[in-house]
Amino acid sequence: MSNRDDLPPDDRQPQEVRSRFERPTPRPPQRTATNQAHPGTVRRRPEDRPPRQEVAPAERPREDRPSGDRPRGERPQGDRPYDDRPRGDRPPSRDRVRNDRPILTSHHPAPRREDRPRRDDRQAPPPDVVSGLHAVEALLRWQPKRVQALYLWASDARVRARLQELAQTAKVRVETEPPRGFEHESGNPQGVAVRVTPFEYADLERVMPLAGPADGTLIVCLDSITDPRNLGAILRSAAFFRVTAVIIPQDRSAEVTPLVERIAEGGAASVPVVQVVNLARTLGTLRDRGVEVVGTALDGATGDLRTYKWARATALVLGAEGSGIRPLVRKNCDQLVTLPGPEQMPSLNVSAFATLTMALVRASQPAPA
Repeated sequence: MSNRDDLPPDDRQPQEVRSRFERPTPRPPQRTATNQAHPGTVRRRPEDRPPRQEVAPAERPREDRPSGDRPRGERPQGDRPYDDRPRGDRPPSRDRVRNDRPILTSHHPAPRREDRPRRDDRQAPPPDVVSGLHAVEALLRWQPKRVQALYLWASDARVRARLQELAQTAKVRVETEPPRGFEHESGNPQGVAVRVTPFEYADLERVMPLAGPADGTLIVCLDSITDPRNLGAILRSAAFFRVTAVIIPQDRSAEVTPLVERIAEGGAASVPVVQVVNLARTLGTLRDRGVEVVGTALDGATGDLRTYKWARATALVLGAEGSGIRPLVRKNCDQLVTLPGPEQMPSLNVSAFATLTMALVRASQPAPA
């Protein structure tokens, strides 16, 4: 048995047994934290550096390949994103080339934010001005006492002649300049507007007297219709189908504003609009005076809107698109009808549904004379 010290240096084994296929992991060289440069680095002082050559925009080199593929020393100085010159004085960028055509940019700088006109500086139309040809004409015909002034700057000679005649009959002064807020109006004023007093709601006692309703009476009751555009569209359809009156509640409902009157196209001036405090109590009053109250709903309805037999005097109740008519208003309805639709579109917009329902009612009962 030989001693370990007697073996050659190559045959000696370490204390830890290693595999012959395993190699030791080399350690990275330890560098000391110092500010000294690498021995092979040559530092230049600022005064020894060559001056930077400025290339004029017209004399810059143009190549077919993008600047990103060029060597670093061949890139033109003006194409750098951090150029010292203002953005408006820089030449168009030719770094990206598509179909051998450069993508050019504008030489003019974007306007500063403080130079742009603010939206708050624009003058909004006054709240007591109604615009639109049909709405103005209906106000001059049916409610001339509300009209204080007529603004007529339309270019159509026939429109000016017709409205001037109506204004002369109603004894309304005519202005040839547009009102404040309509100088740059891009809507649909048609060069016609009137200044009016606040809308006057009708009285329920005058619309529905105690003597009883006449044949062909149709009253549209709106519950929780808060969109003024829907209210204006319903009033326009109500004027077309000669509805007796439209009833709206004071709370949780859109009011008749100049916007509603413009969308109604004269319907708010020809159809009485009644505003009540309690819609459910008003429905009970209509029932006591011989009017059949029919509500519309998506669930729990007992009749089909297409085959329903309408009474000679009907009050149609329409609710909001999402929630429908409220539970207390629903209890005061004699019948509930629905219009079944496909699964992908189970309901309609309330103004479109109101127009369809008015047409079905007038198809079964004639309008009053």
